[in-house]
Amino acid sequence: MNVPIYDGCPIWSDDAVPFGFYNADEEFKSDAVKVAKFVASRLGYPLTDIELQSSSMFTAFEEAVTTYGNEIYAYKIRDNQLSLEGSSTGSDLNHSLITPSFEPIVRLTEQYGAEAGSGGNVPWYSGSFDLTASIQDYSFSTFMTSSGYTGSQYALGMEVKRVFYQPPFPASARYLDPYNGFGFGGAVAAGIVGFGGFGQGMGYMMAPLNYDLQVIQQIEMNEMVRMSNYSFEIHNDKLRVFPIPTFNSGDLNNVNLGSSLIIGDKIGATTIPSAGVAQTSATTPLTAKSGSGATGTVTGNGTTITEITVITSGSKYVVNDEITITQATLTGLGFTGVSGDAVFKVNKNDLNEICTAGKVWFEYILRDERVSSSIQLMADRVTNVSNTPYQNPDYNQINSVGRSWIFEYSLALCKEMLGYVRGKYSSIPIPNAEVNLNQGDLISAATAEKTALIERLRTYLDETSRQSLLNRRASEAESKMIELQQVPYTIYIA
Repeated sequence: MNVPIYDGCPIWSDDAVPFGFYNADEEFKSDAVKVAKFVASRLGYPLTDIELQSSSMFTAFEEAVTTYGNEIYAYKIRDNQLSLEGSSTGSDLNHSLITPSFEPIVRLTEQYGAEAGSGGNVPWYSGSFDLTASIQDYSFSTFMTSSGYTGSQYALGMEVKRVFYQPPFPASARYLDPYNGFGFGGAVAAGIVGFGGFGQGMGYMMAPLNYDLQVIQQIEMNEMVRMSNYSFEIHNDKLRVFPIPTFNSGDLNNVNLGSSLIIGDKIGATTIPSAGVAQTSATTPLTAKSGSGATGTVTGNGTTITEITVITSGSKYVVNDEITITQATLTGLGFTGVSGDAVFKVNKNDLNEICTAGKVWFEYILRDERVSSSIQLMADRVTNVSNTPYQNPDYNQINSVGRSWIFEYSLALCKEMLGYVRGKYSSIPIPNAEVNLNQGDLISAATAEKTALIERLRTYLDETSRQSLLNRRASEAESKMIELQQVPYTIYIA
């Protein structure tokens, strides 16, 4: 097949290039014809034939423009990726001015804030153990199960951040109330009793604010350390408290204290419905808000419900627990004319034993939430360099510096193509001799020129990066100051 080679008259055709990235750009099409003539002249035309077609040169030109854009935008991505992450992928960044953002720094510091307990994007939760007399070890796994933290979404478990005794209100509100009418004058204001400088306007000693803060901290630390009931240590999922908890008789009014009901105990009604029939022998469950398992009989006086008698004790009943027996249940037991539900409140005298020993609080995070907080599924946002929305460059906006690089790179590509074409036959026989072709020289020169052009462009981009420009500006400022120091100072004589 006789394939025509370059004839010196390149004519643009949209079908001449494989991708057609720039076919709508009139400047590109005009320069493509000029580049073909430039390349042919540099390769020796018309003194020697160029075994290429115009479309080959147009293709090299299209590749050179695309390579130039790739190098430019790849560098822009490297220089700005931290600021670009999270932005919309629907925006074209080719003509965007990108200003560095503190957002990536904030995202990073959120992790530190979560660990330090001063903020962050991982929620902290509070929990507690009701201590039981003679029981020293308490399981966080049991706490997770009872709190509903089960399933694959909680596979990593929990991480305890702090175990503490903390008063419910700050020292400044409890000890240093400015509205108590005292004013903290005299010895208190002087700080003799350990705290001073507080009060309203009735007499106080002025003290630096840092002293006041230290006093408040001292009071709170005193309660946390010296007045705390327990110390602790954590191994694996077990919290061990010291000393071994014992019953605290001074805390009998705590609503969380309690256990089983006393068999034979009679609990009076606090909500008393009217009902006929004095007493029935049928038993009924005595289920309360906290406790369960006990049974008893209900007694009336012929006109109202008066009390219940405990038959079996049950468990987990607490002080002030309420046992409710509904109107329907009372009717089913044989009472007549029942006007409503009967409610019976449990007192500490109704309990068989009181075995809890206070409460220990702790703060924790769910480790699966810490993992998930660092991963955000955002299909329409920039997440990596592959979906940063840069497009092919607009050729008509590339300046003369960039176009000069593109022309040279197009020539190198055409040299490479011509070398491969001439490499099909290393020599051509002629009468009584043969002609050796220069395919090796062309390929070597093209490879070296392409490498040098890429390195030159990358060096130029490095020298114009944000960091390099800031360093240059700082050096210029320093040089200016040195130069200004050489200027004589003007002396004024009055």
